[in-house]
Amino acid sequence: MVTPSEKKSNAPVCRLRPCALLQACLIWTFFCLALWALNGGIHIKQFQPPRPKTVPRNNSSSIISAFDMGISDEEWERLQKAIDWPIPDQEITYLNQSTSPVHSTFSIVGLKESYQVGEKISVIITARDHNKDLKRYGGDFFKAKLFNAELKASVYGEVVDHHNGTYSVELLLPWEGQAQVFVRLEHSSEVVQILKKYMESSFPRTHFNGYFEGPGPNKTRISEIVECNIKWGADGNWRKGDCCCEHKDIKTGTVWQCERPKKLSCDKLVRHAGGRLENPLNPFELQLFTQ
Repeated sequence: MVTPSEKKSNAPVCRLRPCALLQACLIWTFFCLALWALNGGIHIKQFQPPRPKTVPRNNSSSIISAFDMGISDEEWERLQKAIDWPIPDQEITYLNQSTSPVHSTFSIVGLKESYQVGEKISVIITARDHNKDLKRYGGDFFKAKLFNAELKASVYGEVVDHHNGTYSVELLLPWEGQAQVFVRLEHSSEVVQILKKYMESSFPRTHFNGYFEGPGPNKTRISEIVECNIKWGADGNWRKGDCCCEHKDIKTGTVWQCERPKKLSCDKLVRHAGGRLENPLNPFELQLFTQ
């Protein structure tokens, strides 16, 4: 047993400063934790949240999930309900079956002579076709607003689709003075379905030009311009068969298809640029847009 000496020593005494003392305590703590970990005292595993099920798109060439978008399953379901749009309950073959902005009407529920600032006005919209018949399904794209031209003020309301040809909207009164209700049919439900169809399709609405350059006979240079477009997945090729050259963009990973040049090989692509635009609408669909 070693006992402390009672004799005075001439050796210099080293005193720890508060900062040095703290550092020494931290070093000792880390040392102890390291020994504990080596002995199996600590097991650290990286937390990995459960991956939600993937939800297929209408386009079978790709899928998307809530996990890929970085949102919860609840938020995903809410978004799906928000973008859900009713469709006609029958095939539209005549123009007069579409929603008419002339024959559709709206009315103010419980109209009063005056209102207080902060109150809401309830509006009911009734959709009719060009035969003046009531629509039996929803899907029309209506916009409703309250405005004052003198004040240059306006406020929009959220239009609620009741899936039976009627819609409701509440408009807030945020200012004093006169106010008018304005309702506009942006697109009929029939036109909305056309827009949705082409939005989800791989129809090449925009075409591009591919520029190929390479050596020719007698030390000449050959240039060829062919039509190109983006490859829309395995089932959405712009062209079928062995017709084209494929090029993958290194930065974006996008795969491009270009018609095979007649004289040059596929590896002679220099660049691509915008080309012609193509309207995908057939004559009947074009008429629906003008109704």
